[in-house]
Amino acid sequence: MSIINQFVLDEHTFHISDAPTMEEMDRVQNAIEEDKRIQTLGEYDQPGIEIDLALKDSRGHVQGGVIASTVFRVMHLEVLWVSEDHRGKGYGSQLVLGAEQIGFAHGCITSQTWTFSFQGPEFYPTIGYTPLGIYDGYPNGITEHVFMKRLAADQHNHRELSIPDSRGLYLTTDVDEEDKEIIHKGLHRHVEINVGDGYKGTKIQLIIKDQESELIGGLSAWTTLSNLVLDHIWIAERSRRKGLGGMLMLEMERIAKEKGCIASQAYCFSFQVPDFFQKMGYQILGVSNGYPPPVNELYLIKKYH
Repeated sequence: MSIINQFVLDEHTFHISDAPTMEEMDRVQNAIEEDKRIQTLGEYDQPGIEIDLALKDSRGHVQGGVIASTVFRVMHLEVLWVSEDHRGKGYGSQLVLGAEQIGFAHGCITSQTWTFSFQGPEFYPTIGYTPLGIYDGYPNGITEHVFMKRLAADQHNHRELSIPDSRGLYLTTDVDEEDKEIIHKGLHRHVEINVGDGYKGTKIQLIIKDQESELIGGLSAWTTLSNLVLDHIWIAERSRRKGLGGMLMLEMERIAKEKGCIASQAYCFSFQVPDFFQKMGYQILGVSNGYPPPVNELYLIKKYH
């Protein structure tokens, strides 16, 4: 274990490590997920499916696709890609609407997605998405936009699956791991064309232990495009409200700045700790009310100066 910070608080010694084991990070992740289940009365895992939809040609070759996750009744569009030869012909819309059909059938009430300024901020409003906020912490004028769409109103506005069009292209849920890799690589190539390899970053994983070497907290984040993206942070219940979360965040930001980051991006549910983030200097850039009431999700930014 690599100890990068050791401090005394209320006569107790704590130390922060940047080299946690996989088991320790699993404990942090599991504690966070369990807290979400408790706070949402078990709804957080619903419907809990991955939605994979591909656009294939008459030879069965992948020409586009969408990959989405589903948590707490919301479908999150994570990957959308259409090959260069087939862009501008409505296939992106068909893929998203097809994924929405599947998500709605499994109980999703909204769909949400993030897209860079060089991707689809003009596209999503044309198929019913509403902008929630804009993240402007990237260099060179790059922004990232978050959108939401309520699914109940348009669940029948979709193209039938597995029926070829006049070009011989069709949508299918018959998507294997090789197909998904093609979809991921297609999107990555598009990103590289626009930003080079600047999107490639590193993980930052920190844990905090007490003087008995017992794990009492941790966080996970990653860097991209000179920015830090915080995935999650957790402090054990008995150790909260002592400033330990703040110590983890400051250590994370110190490392991020050393790696050339100029801003941080974070998000949290309304039942978590939005006030904590604001005390740490984060500002709210957008709020989603697309989850089952009364829960909202807040999107946050902190620019380093």
